[in-house]
Amino acid sequence: MKKKIVAMLLAAAMLCVSFVGCGDSKKDDVSSAAEVNGTVDVSNVKLIKDGTLTVGMEIGYPPFEDKAENGEPIGYDVDLVYALAEKLGLEVNIVDTAFDVIFAGIGTNYDCVVSAVTITDERRENCLFSDPYIDSYQAVVVKKGSETKIESLKDLSGKSVALQDATTSKALLEDMIKTGTIKGCKMGPSEKVLTAFTALDNGEYDVVLCDSPVADTYITNYPDKYELAYLDQENVEQFGVAMAKTDEALQTAINEAMKQLKDEGFFEENTAKWFA
Repeated sequence: MKKKIVAMLLAAAMLCVSFVGCGDSKKDDVSSAAEVNGTVDVSNVKLIKDGTLTVGMEIGYPPFEDKAENGEPIGYDVDLVYALAEKLGLEVNIVDTAFDVIFAGIGTNYDCVVSAVTITDERRENCLFSDPYIDSYQAVVVKKGSETKIESLKDLSGKSVALQDATTSKALLEDMIKTGTIKGCKMGPSEKVLTAFTALDNGEYDVVLCDSPVADTYITNYPDKYELAYLDQENVEQFGVAMAKTDEALQTAINEAMKQLKDEGFFEENTAKWFA
């Protein structure tokens, strides 16, 4: 009887080992597939979830981030994320996050942020950035037919300005108010850029201050509602992928992926697809 029980136990143990071996083999297959499909080495990159690039993004800043009718994220940055992940041999998980708190989640809620993020010295104090992938300028938008004339940002003196909170538009306007460059300016920060344009529609503010690609998108989509009052072409801003200050391996991998995409003409194609 004891021999029979021992034999049964040995058989069960062998079966368990067999299942464990199959599980390991399957995991190895997935890992190998990622390595084969990707063109950039990510073996030394630490990710929040293995095999997945988890990305923080504020969905609601067209043409960079928006939602399709079915609720799926779409836009310039969304296409960029999937193109980068393909080069890295990774799946994608996008975490929709309010922009005013988005940087706090880097390294805990997501691996990086791709959300029309302007590279600034202040942000460099807490984040690493990829190489820049697009240029942008500050733009002033008014209602169609408005008598408001803006020939420089100094002309925002005495105006009410709607904009998105936590953006470089807000930082710029705050600095101009603080230094006395402009006076009598009423600033209205909103969580979403859409809210800023709605405030302009309702006559609550004279102008909207935002990134030029966003201004172009609203003007193109609603030509009877908005027009460009001023474009600050003297001061270029550049967008980049933001990641944790210590995540140099991910920075290197993303930069290599971006280089490959640039060589393949991805950025020209994506610009033509999403920008007016």
